[in-house]
Amino acid sequence: MSAGGRYVWHGISRAAGLVAQPSLAVELRAHRLSLQSGAVLHYELDRVSSGELSETGAGGRHLGEEDLWGQASVDLGPTRLHAGLVRYVFRGDSGTGGVGSAHNTTEVFASLSTTGRYLNPTLEAWWDVDRVRGAFLRASLDLPVLGWPFPPYAFVFVQTEMGLNLGQGPNPARPGEVANFASRGITHVSLGLGTEVRAGRLSGIGVTTLAFGARSQLNADDATRVDGPGRTRDFVVWLWTGVTIVLGGAGRTGQ
Repeated sequence: MSAGGRYVWHGISRAAGLVAQPSLAVELRAHRLSLQSGAVLHYELDRVSSGELSETGAGGRHLGEEDLWGQASVDLGPTRLHAGLVRYVFRGDSGTGGVGSAHNTTEVFASLSTTGRYLNPTLEAWWDVDRVRGAFLRASLDLPVLGWPFPPYAFVFVQTEMGLNLGQGPNPARPGEVANFASRGITHVSLGLGTEVRAGRLSGIGVTTLAFGARSQLNADDATRVDGPGRTRDFVVWLWTGVTIVLGGAGRTGQ
């Protein structure tokens, strides 16, 4: 379960109020290969006024989006390969400014990540195969800056991210096709600071991790600058927090 003051997807702000994001995932692992699947729900908790940035629409306070995903992962020492797909289903009311079912779509993705002592880079490629039909790249880097080696274990880390649109902008050959971004090139650059506190294995529950932090984003594309009807922002900052519980085994934890 996580919550934040803004819901951002691929650098695009989808809701500017308080959003709760409960999620559930399962994993089956055999040696270096693992299969995962799960779902994420995006609930807007603020009552939305007309003209505010929201997926649910004016008068909201309910489910705006649900994401269903599945992926396969392979561990090759410190390197991990992922490939999978995500189905996005929108529950908002388009008549009151929300995002309705006409925006439902599917993306396939692949990613490469490595785990080192100091730097943990990840490169992701996303391809919309349904509504937009184009590619988006995202490069991110996690840098641990502080660790507390005694229970409860605590970690402080810096996160940075950059997005690059390669084909999810307007298509001159199909002018009626919906676009996610306004132009090719860098969409956004973000920087964040986060903290994780691992409470250890709780009897009868599992391994529990508490996390919280702050995130900032510099917007470079007209689509990432949108902050509601007729409003734009070049720079945004928001807070987030979350709790993760892993049941069974010595699974990975994180926010």
